[in-house]
Amino acid sequence: MTPRLRRASGRASGRAPRLVLRRGLLAAVVLPALPLLAGCGVPVAGIAGVSVTAEGEPLGVILMCHDRIDSALFYPDEPIGDPDAEVTADAVEPEYTDHWTAAEPVTGFTSWPLTSPEGAGGWTPDAAPRPLEAGRLYTLYGATRDNSWSTGHHSFTLADLAGLAPGQVGYTIGDRVRTTTVEDFRDRACEGF
Repeated sequence: MTPRLRRASGRASGRAPRLVLRRGLLAAVVLPALPLLAGCGVPVAGIAGVSVTAEGEPLGVILMCHDRIDSALFYPDEPIGDPDAEVTADAVEPEYTDHWTAAEPVTGFTSWPLTSPEGAGGWTPDAAPRPLEAGRLYTLYGATRDNSWSTGHHSFTLADLAGLAPGQVGYTIGDRVRTTTVEDFRDRACEGF
């Protein structure tokens, strides 16, 4: 003899309550989809970094490990200073974002001047880039206009740029900032990516 389920009303029933069936159906539909929803960010397919010219002018540097990007964004984070300073809503959002568009989709290595209003190296700024300020942290990354791919972010200061010699690249993998030659960056930065 099979046991009968009792409803809250106390009546006997030979079938499960609708609420249990709905929850079971919901679980059967939603749970398999969770892995798909877990990675809802733009996938990272490359590495962003910075270099300097012989004159000390900052360069954006991107190496795509696979796929492509067609734009780059550069913005100031908070001023570097008192870690106990009050954080306001204005400090959370960047004051501005400089944006560049590539003439052709980037599928390998590229570099361009971060402060040139004319652009160069196949990159055109949407507006004249703003001058860099001492005591600020800046972030650079590559992206696609359709949000299909991006690069990792690289954050740096003017002091970090001053520590680079022409022909060197500073970039970030995970949480680790690395400095190497442009040649080594091009040849090895994507290993294990």
